[in-house]
Amino acid sequence: MQANTLKPSVASNPSAKFNSKQRKIDKKNLIDFLKSLFKKKFLMVLFSAGLLYLLLMDVKFSEIIHSIKTADLFLLVIAFSLHALGLTISAYRWRLLLKSLKVPSKIPYLIKSYLVATFFNHFIPSTVGGDSVRAYDSYKLGNNKSKGLAVIMVDRFLGLLALLIFVIISTFLSIEVSSKIPSLSLLIVLASVGAALFIYFIFNPPIKFFTIIEKSSIKIVSKFGSILVKIGGAFTQFGNRRKTLSKALALSFLLQANVILYYYLISKALGFDVHIFNFSLIIPLTIFITMFPFSVNGIGIRENALFFFFSFFGIAKSQAIAFAWIEFGMLLTLGVIGGFVYMFRKIEAEKVKEAIS
Repeated sequence: MQANTLKPSVASNPSAKFNSKQRKIDKKNLIDFLKSLFKKKFLMVLFSAGLLYLLLMDVKFSEIIHSIKTADLFLLVIAFSLHALGLTISAYRWRLLLKSLKVPSKIPYLIKSYLVATFFNHFIPSTVGGDSVRAYDSYKLGNNKSKGLAVIMVDRFLGLLALLIFVIISTFLSIEVSSKIPSLSLLIVLASVGAALFIYFIFNPPIKFFTIIEKSSIKIVSKFGSILVKIGGAFTQFGNRRKTLSKALALSFLLQANVILYYYLISKALGFDVHIFNFSLIIPLTIFITMFPFSVNGIGIRENALFFFFSFFGIAKSQAIAFAWIEFGMLLTLGVIGGFVYMFRKIEAEKVKEAIS
């Protein structure tokens, strides 16, 4: 009886029909999205597992554990504490960019946002990454989506630029590593051109040129152009704030120096005899390599890259793997801390997605 009374109400109400169809479409889209996400993640897990298997084939697991157990705990604690310094520098850079757009913020709030972002990056298997969380927080502070996204995009690009310049400079400081990297001259040329384009792009975003690319009849070119227009639009908001961008870039260099010191201390804890200048090239290159979205959180790629570089100094494979796992363990610990912060803040992933859509 109740079912019969429901049917006429739906039939007589077009909006109810539409909502019913919309729910079916949304459900189908969700299922398709989850299938696609599962397939992508499954392939990434396979890729990571395959790389680890190839690397661990001729290594005794007990040797890796021994290297970890015998590491200098005091130096590891100091290394981990550098995350606090890194978060503070990052927060000041973020606040500097927000302030230039007249968006007020407080350092403790921004640090908490970075911690939550770390949690999302390492523990939430979805399209909502750490940058999305930070974009949402920027949006909440200024109540403006475009400003929120612009700040995060500029912040991210300044970090990449600092990393790129570190590679160029360190090529001449770390002869022991640079002399053994194939096609080094080509790498320097590409990095230099990339850095020059980065700098020009930051201070003079060519929006008109990007718009022409966006209107291309070739779909992939048009899509790429659309991305460039969005990024260029973000930098346009900072067009008359070159002093702010210069200060933010300086903080990015300071942050990268802190990252290199962090890795160097982990190496000393394991007894590695590798000069810190060599880390100024090894670490930026490793970070660039792990940025490729082929594996889960860079697992497998990170270990192989570090072993490749450390082999130049006669460091055993088991020690290189121990180094990678200690460093990754510290990142996961930071992510767990971010998880607790997330629990108290009660941010819903869906709200983050809606805010930046």
